[in-house]
Amino acid sequence: MDTSTFSFTALYTGETWVANGLSMPELRTPAGDLMYKLAAPAEWAGKAIFGTNLRHMLVARHALIDRLLASLIQEMPGLQILEIACGLSARGCRFTRQYPDLRYVEADLPAMAALKVQALARVPGLSSRHAVVPIDILAADGPNAIASVLANAFDAERPIAVVTEGLMNYFTLDTATDVWCRLANALRRFPAAAYLTETYPRPKTRLLRAAAMAGAAGLRLISRSDAGIHFRTADEGADHLQRCGFDVAEVAWPPDDRTIAVLTGRVAR
Repeated sequence: MDTSTFSFTALYTGETWVANGLSMPELRTPAGDLMYKLAAPAEWAGKAIFGTNLRHMLVARHALIDRLLASLIQEMPGLQILEIACGLSARGCRFTRQYPDLRYVEADLPAMAALKVQALARVPGLSSRHAVVPIDILAADGPNAIASVLANAFDAERPIAVVTEGLMNYFTLDTATDVWCRLANALRRFPAAAYLTETYPRPKTRLLRAAAMAGAAGLRLISRSDAGIHFRTADEGADHLQRCGFDVAEVAWPPDDRTIAVLTGRVAR
């Protein structure tokens, strides 16, 4: 699988967040802006035909993860956050401004992490507790492996939350399962830990199922990945996280969207 092409979708997603007030102009890219404009007719058609579209899903997903992370910060004093596949998300900037004592580390493939560092250099008033590091979640060991990043970038005596947004469905279920098992094991070195990721339940109507299959096929072609839908229901996804080593897993939904859910898996030392 060629992960170097993931930045293509990251640029579009980043522009969607900027256009919908979830990001800032400093994180806008010319390529993302062009893709956003070119996709406008298709997004309009999707909304008209299916009642939803990719942009709506991206915004609903991002806002829901924001809300869940804010709840975890209140629930777990001293929480640290690792956002994997951060792309051009502004969440690290927004959260460190809202919570000045928060340790927030963004991580992505080396090339994307370097692009993020360049973009953040344009943002005024960055927190000293906000950092960007390279990561390779498919690596079982080495300096960029999940366990290494968690060990080197965080305090093992404080709770932690890990986010993967817009990432895991690029992989086959077998590959994702391997990542989740390694992550659950690595998180047990912390006194308490939570992991947030989204899942896409199989649409109930034939038309939406066909659209979802076509969208996954297009994403596989664009990203040269194994993108697809892992679970028929969100509860299946939660059960699977528990089989991967998480003690419990919960399901949350956006208030006006049932095409996407966010799973929260928890482990404790």
